[in-house]
Amino acid sequence: MNGKAAVIIVNWNGLRFLKDCLTAVYNQTYKNFDVCFVDNGSMDESLKFVKENFSQTKIVALKKNTGFAQGNNEGIKEAFKDKSVEYIVCLNNDTIVDPNWLAELVKTADNDEKIGAVSSKAYFIDGKTINNAGLRFEKVLQANKKGGISIGYGLTDDEAPELSNEIEIFAAGGVAALYRRGIIEKIFKRDGEIFDEDYFAYVEDLDLGFRIRGLGYKAVLAPNAMLKHLHSQTIGKASPMKAYYCERNTILTAIKNLTIVDLILFPIRNLGLKVSYLFNKHESVEKLQQTNGILIILLIIVKANLSAIHLLPKYLFKRARLRTPVL
Repeated sequence: MNGKAAVIIVNWNGLRFLKDCLTAVYNQTYKNFDVCFVDNGSMDESLKFVKENFSQTKIVALKKNTGFAQGNNEGIKEAFKDKSVEYIVCLNNDTIVDPNWLAELVKTADNDEKIGAVSSKAYFIDGKTINNAGLRFEKVLQANKKGGISIGYGLTDDEAPELSNEIEIFAAGGVAALYRRGIIEKIFKRDGEIFDEDYFAYVEDLDLGFRIRGLGYKAVLAPNAMLKHLHSQTIGKASPMKAYYCERNTILTAIKNLTIVDLILFPIRNLGLKVSYLFNKHESVEKLQQTNGILIILLIIVKANLSAIHLLPKYLFKRARLRTPVL
């Protein structure tokens, strides 16, 4: 277990997170890795801080905010320049990883060549409540709640003992995921990108999970690859921008990846989910409504659907491309 990893950290005005995040990353028991810090045009002296305090870090300085998806892609391209890198690890900047985090990710990946992605086990800042232990498949492709697409969300270890074991999942959670280089290169060769850059941010981890599975590889949870995640700190938990991208990108993911039957039924299922929010309390939706009002929520949904319709021809092409063989 000594394959080299490249840890990609995308940042946008995240200066307040960087000391804790990078200190924890460089304190890993696993030493064979580089860190690539991708700055998305920050205006808060993030770059200056990293250069002065973590000079061993490779830096990709972008002139503007290109989003989480393209930011990671730029970092991965930089990492690919080092032919010895075997694993790509994408890590959110608002995290604090355990000392054995990277060792556990690599150890799990080394267990089986058919493992294409490995998910960390992320806790909320209390260190007890699970934020994300990977993603499960749901035909509606969303619902960040207990029992929803985000595995373990809102549960403690006692409430979800099965997550203390290495288990197969549908996709690795984007907060802290390891990807096998060879598979990522195949995806890049076919699709021209790794994370879908049209997404900008959110849901790109689920989309990539579909594509990894489409190549015949699986994703697993590394239960001991643990970290704390401050969660939605860059844009905000009740942000209309986040709500818009989550809704639109979920629709695009459906167009791109679902079977024909599930795609036809997706609008009905999606509407049913929205109606259910009227009768069942949902933390994220409640916060969004309290902060912005019901009218803003309705406008977000309309805007997201109109954008998805505008992108429909492009995504039908992407859907067709995913059905082509990868050499």
